[in-house]
Amino acid sequence: MTIATDPVADDHHVASGDEAGTPPSDRRFRPDVEGLRAVAVLLVVLFHAGVPHLTGGYVGVDVFFVISGFVITGLLLRERKGTGRTSILDFYARRVRRILPAATLVILVTVAACYLLLGVVSGNNTADDGRWAAIFLANFHFEAIGTNYLAASRPPSPLQNYWSLSVEEQFYVVYPTLFLLMARTKGRLSLQVKLAIALGIVIASSYWLSIVQTGSHPAAAYFSPFTRAWELALGALIAVGTPWLKRIPGQGAGLVTWVGLAAIVFAAFAFNAQTAYPGSLVAVPVVGAGLIIAGGVAIPRAGAESLLGLGPFQWLGKRSYSLYLLHWPILVIAAERVGKTSLPLWENLTLVGVALLLSMWSYVGVENRIRHWRLPSRRSVALGVGTAVATVAVLTAVIAMGTTPTRGYTVTPVASTSALRTQVAAARSITRVPADLTPSLTQYGQFWGGNYEDLACQAAASQWKERICTLGDPMAKRLMVVYGDSYALMWLPAFNAIARSAHWRLIVLSKPYCPAEFVTIVNQPSYGTPNGPDTVCNQWHTWALNRINAIKPSLLVITQLNEYETPGTATSPPALFPVDEWSSGLTDLLQAIRVPNVRKVFLGGTPGAAQLTPTCLANHLDDVQACSGSASNGYNPIERQAAISSKTEYVDTNPWYCTTICTPIIEKYCVYLDGIHITSVWAIYLQNVLAAALGIHFESTSSTYVLGTP
Repeated sequence: MTIATDPVADDHHVASGDEAGTPPSDRRFRPDVEGLRAVAVLLVVLFHAGVPHLTGGYVGVDVFFVISGFVITGLLLRERKGTGRTSILDFYARRVRRILPAATLVILVTVAACYLLLGVVSGNNTADDGRWAAIFLANFHFEAIGTNYLAASRPPSPLQNYWSLSVEEQFYVVYPTLFLLMARTKGRLSLQVKLAIALGIVIASSYWLSIVQTGSHPAAAYFSPFTRAWELALGALIAVGTPWLKRIPGQGAGLVTWVGLAAIVFAAFAFNAQTAYPGSLVAVPVVGAGLIIAGGVAIPRAGAESLLGLGPFQWLGKRSYSLYLLHWPILVIAAERVGKTSLPLWENLTLVGVALLLSMWSYVGVENRIRHWRLPSRRSVALGVGTAVATVAVLTAVIAMGTTPTRGYTVTPVASTSALRTQVAAARSITRVPADLTPSLTQYGQFWGGNYEDLACQAAASQWKERICTLGDPMAKRLMVVYGDSYALMWLPAFNAIARSAHWRLIVLSKPYCPAEFVTIVNQPSYGTPNGPDTVCNQWHTWALNRINAIKPSLLVITQLNEYETPGTATSPPALFPVDEWSSGLTDLLQAIRVPNVRKVFLGGTPGAAQLTPTCLANHLDDVQACSGSASNGYNPIERQAAISSKTEYVDTNPWYCTTICTPIIEKYCVYLDGIHITSVWAIYLQNVLAAALGIHFESTSSTYVLGTP
């Protein structure tokens, strides 16, 4: 889980240049708000660094959302009172000068660092992320990645922290217009009351959506501007209600601010990755931040400002935006450079120190320098739009230069199992990535077996049945059914080629992230209640079994990934299935198949690669074996025994990839698409070996593939 932030102060400054952005009835500068920024950025940065027990440090982003809503509304109200008007153009001009320079610079430097330090694959991925970040649509982009079964397996993007920056800017597309409409609406109600009513409606509806959507689609809820809008609207409501809040007695106001700070700290240490978030619990840090800002309006003597107003908090608060932009790319790139998902705490804290030093330069040399330029609003907005468009164009050109030109690949399947074993053994001596690597590293993502089937022929995460698609030879009498999860799709090019050539009808029953066997797994991260049971997968089991028994195949091939986890509980997180439970689930499936004379074959699991293959190879062009992995697959013997005891043939696939280790390249072919799936090229290369294992004989031919399409 990763987060980000946006604004510190906007562009109406006191002499020092440190304006917190307050409504006209409030103080010109709020030290408590500046200090609250420091608290928020500390929570997020230390959470990302892996500080023990700070498992909910991600709540810092919610604190920033509240601050941002307060600041922007304060500036709009101050402008309205001082000039009698609200200029949407001036508003966006301030946003451009405040946000865009540092954000764009970090995008470009991060992309360059990825190409230089991590190779072309990571560089291209990050450049693509950068295009979305540059136009403030990163949240929708990362939501799509998070809900894509294959894309979600890639390492976290060095620019993933831009998602919340996008949420805020999307809020600002709508909010100034709402403000202006309320200001121009005639009636007896004051602007203050009209805004309060409108913001109250936004808060209630957005918070309700946060609760509902977190329960059904967590990824969408996490990244959505609609579920997060209430957090910014609460800050805006506090700014609108400042004249009322000033009447709070000082002693009560001071207590309120300490309660708010305690709520934020509690959430930071009590929440964790298993917390359904944002959901309803997001109210804890959001309301906490609101209490600090609201109570501070009364300027209580013994309030939280006595802590937040101290020099270190003020200093860090001013630099929070740059630190937030910089720390995440530095942590991610450093970890991926050494092939890890994260580094030890002391290394991460050292990197945070580097990010802090760079943020000091960014604050002085970029943020303050550019936001104080006295450019006409129209020119500022034009420059902002031009910068965003130019950034997208530059990154698009960079991706094009780093991508291998489109070409077809002719794949001649290996002749026999014995020939394959010889090639697998010889692969251990490969040191350099071949010049004719098939497919090329930059075309890796195109070569997924699922690309060979109409997407309607596989069940999506929310579906418990699929439309039946007949492949192979549709006129043949013999029927082969392949049943499983993404592994069934992984092998699809080979199964389809075999079925066509040997004259079998082929039906593939596939639901990614749902094993074939009868076990209840944990919800995948993007759907359903976090760590809860995947009830849709259970419904799929029933539908698929009924379908198999109804269509009565002559040959049934079952294949699945064997690294699923059990649902979590209140006291324990999800964990890999116990051996006996996994074995029983497979036995239950095999014994529930009621098709007379069906030949049942269980195609064993694939030993995974040590690292995400294309990224690793791009980073080790002269050391291919650095990307090799262990040949062990602890569940294979379990599945083998369960299959044999249920009168099902078992095919051990380990020798098709590995000796004692599994290499990412065999001959000139890329074996692994990611850490657990094989490429469609490797699947078609093994079609003769697969056919022999299934006892199917046919005349093999070479095939040409262009961008993963037969």
